[in-house]
Amino acid sequence: MHASDYDLAAVAKVIGEPARATMLLRLMDGQAHAASALAAAAGVSQSTASAHLSHLADAGLITVRAEGCRRLHVLASADVAAAVEALGCIAPLLPVESLTQARTGSKLQFARACYSHLGGSLAVGVTRHLLDDGVISMDADRHSIELLTLDHQLLRALDITTLSAGSGPVARGCLDWTEQQPHLAGRLGTAILAALLSKGWLLRRRHDRALDLTDEGERGLRRCLTELAVPVRVG
Repeated sequence: MHASDYDLAAVAKVIGEPARATMLLRLMDGQAHAASALAAAAGVSQSTASAHLSHLADAGLITVRAEGCRRLHVLASADVAAAVEALGCIAPLLPVESLTQARTGSKLQFARACYSHLGGSLAVGVTRHLLDDGVISMDADRHSIELLTLDHQLLRALDITTLSAGSGPVARGCLDWTEQQPHLAGRLGTAILAALLSKGWLLRRRHDRALDLTDEGERGLRRCLTELAVPVRVG
């Protein structure tokens, strides 16, 4: 017998526990994390975190791998990351209860890891420039993106001359939950974020998925993308 439809409620039930949702958001940086780090992010004990992580793993939302004596957790796939980001576009914002949370929120809105690619207002600004400069084209639905050329000063500065082979699309649009506009994903988006990090233009933060723009990164982006349509520095 064929299923009548997919069981959306089953996934919603797993994600619907706040601690689990927080863990998924922490894993949206695309990195592997130990249970202790995810417990700290969610504000629960490590034993409680382990139980939550088991639910997420059983639902196919995360995978666990052994690294020496440690067990590390990652999102199960790019499809899971895309689903989490899509939910963010319709979910209400969490209340801000401290100055620290407000500062973190500002940094997340400006630049963050969206699984394997760059998200935030900086990502939307970069995407707009690549679109205006004829590097990519975008359909009216703002989801389908086609790569037209790699001949651009930003890509040259980041040493992106070819893209690695892979099963995923070369380029696609990912609706940014803070900007409500698409930013660049796919293999090109992954290559850009990897290069920005390897060149030290962006730095990962320890306790969240926001990315800090360095002085060198600010100079490089201003040099390659004149009149960048987003503020380049967030305090």
